[in-house]
Amino acid sequence: MIENGVQNLLRAAADRLASIADQANDWVTGVDPEWASHEFAGLDIVGIDFSTSIMQVAAHVIRDWDRYRTQVEALRADHGVWAFGVNCVPFPMTRRPVSPSKLPRFRDVHFQRHGHGRGLIEVGSAFYDYFRVALEYAQEMAREREGRVPVTISLLCDGFPNGGLFRAEDVRPEVEAAHERGVRFKLVVFVQTRYWRNVSQFTESIGLSISEELEVVSYDGAVPDGHTMDGSFASLSHF
Repeated sequence: MIENGVQNLLRAAADRLASIADQANDWVTGVDPEWASHEFAGLDIVGIDFSTSIMQVAAHVIRDWDRYRTQVEALRADHGVWAFGVNCVPFPMTRRPVSPSKLPRFRDVHFQRHGHGRGLIEVGSAFYDYFRVALEYAQEMAREREGRVPVTISLLCDGFPNGGLFRAEDVRPEVEAAHERGVRFKLVVFVQTRYWRNVSQFTESIGLSISEELEVVSYDGAVPDGHTMDGSFASLSHF
C-alpha cells in the first residue's frame, strides 16, 4: 500500500516538475543533463517549505537562498544537490542533482500562488511526504552508485506538519532504515518560541534526534525577521 502511495505521489511531483520545466525560459535552473556522468562525492537532497506562510518572508528567502547556494558551493562543491519545494506535494526544482552553483534562483514571482503567473505557493505542508519521497530517491541513487555516495536529507520549514498522503508511522521505519545505511538528516525550523514543543514532537515522531538532527530558530513576533531567516539558512548549510 505504501509503495502504491509513493508511486502516486511521485507521479504528482512529476506533473509539477513538468509544469515547472515549461517555465524554464524564465527560471534559470542550470539543470545539467549529464548529471549521471558526474562522480559527485555526496548527494544532498534539500527541501524548502513553499506553503502560504512563507509568502510574508519572500524577500528574506530569496536573499538567503542565494547565500545558501554560495555556502554550499564553498563547503561541499563536490556534492550534487537536489532541491525540492514542499507544499501540498513535494516537487523537484531540478530534474536531478546538480552542482551547488547550478541550483535555481528564486524571484518575487515564485512567491505567488500556484497558477498565478510563475507562482509556486500552495496551501499545506506535506512534510511526511517530502521525507518519504526523498528517501525513495535516495535509495534509487544508492542503487545506481552501488551505495558508494553518502546522502544527506534536509528540510527547511516553518509551522507544523499537516496534510499529505503519509503519516509518521509510514515514514519512521524508512528513516530508521536510512540511518542504518548512513543517511544523514537535518530538520531546520523557524517557528514562534511558544511552538517549540510541537516541533520537537514532530521530530521525535519520525525518528530524528532532537539533539543532533533538529535546528530550531525561534522568534517571538508575528513574523520572522531577517536575522531569523539568516540563522535558518545558515543551519541548513552546515553539518
